Amino acid sequence: MTVLGKRVRHLRQQANLTQVQLGELLGCSSSTVSLYEGGQRSPDTTMLVRLADVFDVSVDYLLGRVADPTRKGDDTATLPPDRGWTVAEDLTPEGAELLEVLTREVTKRFSKKGQQQSHSDEGSGE
Repeated sequence: MTVLGKRVRHLRQQANLTQVQLGELLGCSSSTVSLYEGGQRSPDTTMLVRLADVFDVSVDYLLGRVADPTRKGDDTATLPPDRGWTVAEDLTPEGAELLEVLTREVTKRFSKKGQQQSHSDEGSGE
């Protein structure tokens, strides 16, 4: 079983939902939910966002990137419109939201300010 599968099963059971009920909330069959939980199938990005929304957790939590299932304040923040979002005009709302999340993560990891901080941390012996 994958991390995603374990977390989906845990969250579903914690919410007292059957696989049939979760499938109805997600717009898929109970067998699809079963395949996700068993690790035999991975959700596409749209379904991943739906899962996160249904359980009110972050996509990072579902994917096993973080241990804390709660959403952080900056997870729901919107980016300023002057940041070159013309590509988002052709996306579904879910796609645009995923693009925002991914852009925030890339900005956090690869910003010049963050790199400067990392280099100064390395020099301090921490």
